[in-house]
This record gives sequence, structure tokens and C-alpha cells, in this order.
Amino acid sequence: MKAFSIFLILIGILSFLSIFGVMNLSFGIFIGILFAIIFGVEGVRELIKGNLVGIGGLLFSAFLFARAFVFPFSGKQIFLAFVASYLVGIGLHMLFKRSTKVNFWSD
Repeated sequence: MKAFSIFLILIGILSFLSIFGVMNLSFGIFIGILFAIIFGVEGVRELIKGNLVGIGGLLFSAFLFARAFVFPFSGKQIFLAFVASYLVGIGLHMLFKRSTKVNFWSD
């Protein structure tokens, strides 16, 4: 809960800076940054659990940050980057994860 309160404080400060003209923050950039943070946190959480699928979240987070601050991309390119980043993550997970056999019929 503390992380969410810090997040709200940061968003409030960024909004005030945008209102006073110190930094240019539009609603689209704000949403892009929000989703980049969400995908980044989820990617780190998955990596901590040992799932290499989290690399996909980190790649997509980096793509969204690059879109928000440096490169303009279209909606189609964003969707393709999302799919590509998670394909990389899933492929790495399948390649390097130890296989475990699950027996559903035993107690």
C-alpha cells in the first residue's frame, strides 16, 4: 500500500510540474509511463519468482519508456512490440527452465 501512495504522490508532482510548464506531460505520455511502470514491476516480480517470462515485461516496459520520451510509435507497432517482447520471454523461459513432471493422480 505504501508503494501505491508513493506512486500517487509522484503522479501529483508530475501533474503540477506539467501545469506550471516545467515539463510537458500529456495524458498519452502519462498513460504510457503508467503502463511501463506496471509492466516493469510485473516483470521484476516474475523474475524474482524464477520465471523468465518476466523478461518480456521488462522489454515491453523499456519499449514504452522509449515511446514516451524518445521515439513516436504507432498503435500497430506498440501491439507488435508487446507480442514480440512476450514471445522472447516465453522462449527464454522454455529454453532455460528446468522441466518438472507433475503427477496429477497422486496425493
